[in-house]
Amino acid sequence: MSDPKLSPQDIYDKREEFGLENSVEMLTDIIETEKDNNRRKEAVKFLGGIGNYIPRLKNECFTTIENVLISEDKIDLKCEAAKALGKLKNDKALKPLKWLLEQKLDNVELRLATLKAIMKIKFEVPQINVFIKELDSSYNTVREFVRNHLVGIEPEILIKFLLAYLKNVDISNEHKTEIIKLIGYELSSINIAFQDMNYIKVKYPELISKLYKDKAVLLEEITRTLREEDTELLNSAVSILILLSPEINKDVIKLLLSDDFIVRKNAIILIGKLKLRDAVDTLITGLDNIYSEVSVATIEALGEIGDLSAVPELLEVLNVEDISFEYTDIDMKFYIMDAVKKIYSANKDADFSILFSHLNSDSDTLKESVAFILGEIGSEESTKPLINLLKIRTLDVKKNAIIALGKIGTVEPIRNLIEILEDSESYWLIKKVAVDAIYNIFQRNWYRVRGKDEYLERMLNKYIATLIDYLKQSETENTKVKVSLIKFLEIYGEESALGALLSRVNDFPRIIRIHASNAIKKIEDKIEERLGLNNVD
Repeated sequence: MSDPKLSPQDIYDKREEFGLENSVEMLTDIIETEKDNNRRKEAVKFLGGIGNYIPRLKNECFTTIENVLISEDKIDLKCEAAKALGKLKNDKALKPLKWLLEQKLDNVELRLATLKAIMKIKFEVPQINVFIKELDSSYNTVREFVRNHLVGIEPEILIKFLLAYLKNVDISNEHKTEIIKLIGYELSSINIAFQDMNYIKVKYPELISKLYKDKAVLLEEITRTLREEDTELLNSAVSILILLSPEINKDVIKLLLSDDFIVRKNAIILIGKLKLRDAVDTLITGLDNIYSEVSVATIEALGEIGDLSAVPELLEVLNVEDISFEYTDIDMKFYIMDAVKKIYSANKDADFSILFSHLNSDSDTLKESVAFILGEIGSEESTKPLINLLKIRTLDVKKNAIIALGKIGTVEPIRNLIEILEDSESYWLIKKVAVDAIYNIFQRNWYRVRGKDEYLERMLNKYIATLIDYLKQSETENTKVKVSLIKFLEIYGEESALGALLSRVNDFPRIIRIHASNAIKKIEDKIEERLGLNNVD
């Protein structure tokens, strides 16, 4: 029996003095008889250390440590036993370590200790598959650990194992997701350029051959597990399919006819990411789908593909007064407007005749939507058609046309916007939007005044004077309209604006008084600063 005064550390440090066999026996005795758990754990640790340095005692040390790993209830002892087996590097330890993983013990430290031990002993085909299996772990730390070590394997070898594992019908969708992510990560790590795949095809021909061979499996699992909100998964799926393009393109497009709602939706998402123009006609036929999610995915895909031929069909869906479409989700129009904007962004030289023609539609909803799109695109070509739209009395159409003109930023519509402001029959919201649009136009053009464009300077100053006069006389104007005018003059007003602002400092409600006072202060500060600079000169 070992001396209770000796610690496992003492025994290990004096192993030459005590004799190696005796030291092993003393440490084993502590493990098997000691009640102090810390002493037992320390003994396991040093037993693994001694066994690693003394080949003839490896089996004896292994038997004792294996018994702790399998029979002990205390997790910290099991963890220490796993670490000790890793130090021993005895192939016989792989079996009990793998057995322990199969028990699905609910302890992350023990699983990590076991995996680390396996990796230290051997990391060949069976162990690689053990690590791939652990990609399905419920613990993030375990998944990260095995992933970090798997990526150290040569890409073509790892992807071969991952593809083989992906064919296993018994694994969960979550597990398949992690495998797809890792395949995509490996492909991306080879620095593939999406426009030119020659590098990877020359450097890894066997890998490409393997991917082509398993393309049906990959496509099936990707379309069944894809979740658009999982950005890593989506990026990995796209990396894989881009590499397989164009051979995979027809297979992806065929999935648009699938009866499986999830598969069809995911195929649509992938078609958009892959920008498959051959799918445009088929996508258009699915715009009016009974599932709104499919319709939204279709619209977004058409936007990403960027084919101008889809624009008329997309705009037609916006025509809510056409009962041939089962248009029930009003939010759908925002997806359509964004898609049309993306299409034009992808076609810089395209004309806007299709959009302009729809400004003459009988549908107010269509006109307001097209006005919004033109504002988002921001082309100066749209200025005149949008100015013509200001004559329409429909509130939303006029509002969107005004906002669009403000975004485009040409000075031409300022006169028209001031006329809206001065019109006593204009609704207050339209007036406020008009002032805000004027403000945006000034922001886009004021630098030209500072650049000594005298003609523009005279024109803009004339408009400022008109707005000053309007504010001064706007006793009964809506509060929000007054505040917008005051904010405008705070930035672009000079000494001539002070009188109009002073006429508003006693207005009700209080917010007008506050903004007017602040504007006066800022204009006075500007004047004082300018005078100070002149005096210095």
